[in-house]
Amino acid sequence: MTETACSSVVRYVTSSSTRESVVDALTDGPKTTRTLCTTLDASESGVYAATGGLRENGVVEATDDRLRLTGLGHVVADFLERRRSVEALVETDRDYWRTHDVRALPSTFRARLTELADHDVFRVSDTDPAGAVRLIHDNLQAADSVAVVSPVHFPGLGETLRDVCADRPGRLLVTPDVVEEIHRYGGDVVVPERLTIRVADASFALAVANETTFLSLPRLDGSYDPSSELVADGDDAVRFGTDLFEAVWRDATPIDDVTTTRSI
Repeated sequence: MTETACSSVVRYVTSSSTRESVVDALTDGPKTTRTLCTTLDASESGVYAATGGLRENGVVEATDDRLRLTGLGHVVADFLERRRSVEALVETDRDYWRTHDVRALPSTFRARLTELADHDVFRVSDTDPAGAVRLIHDNLQAADSVAVVSPVHFPGLGETLRDVCADRPGRLLVTPDVVEEIHRYGGDVVVPERLTIRVADASFALAVANETTFLSLPRLDGSYDPSSELVADGDDAVRFGTDLFEAVWRDATPIDDVTTTRSI
């Protein structure tokens, strides 16, 4: 091993677009050097130099008349794919990721944020400041079942959940601050039988309804942001949202163990 004696294999591969291209091209199977020369956007001498360096550093090996990735090469290829996924995630709305705090999420789910790569950021307008809340409520109304994390008291959420959970199952996780606020200002409201409530600390808001995950991260100062909502559709997004909900739900306390008054 030569260049990687003073730097990592990953750094060695990513410091050259041609080396990256060779690794990418070999992920779907062995290829001849001639095939690489004719298919990659690089000079022939550049491809030969790249494959030679990759072989020296254990990323690529020769088999018969072809080149293939080694086990190390597949590890590097997986890293390159994850890096592209992260780039796609943040470039969708760089300003959102610049101003919101991913540390609100458990570390396991920060590592899985690329599952939300196909997302949009819904921002409310000055003329419709309740737009994000209404968007979520409309989707909850249409869902077969719902799972919601509410770090603050959302106006109308209780009414929506009472309507939805009259005939469909639902779970609601609220923070101790929400419970206290409801008791202070909201009075006692009967909770429908099909709605289960637990209490835990959380600084992000989450709703999973049918094929959509809604995620709201706090601002960098820790405050809740009512003006924007990350909206992600599809199987990966729903899996992320469901797993995140289950992770916080699992360690939460049933509301009856927190207060004797069942209210939302």
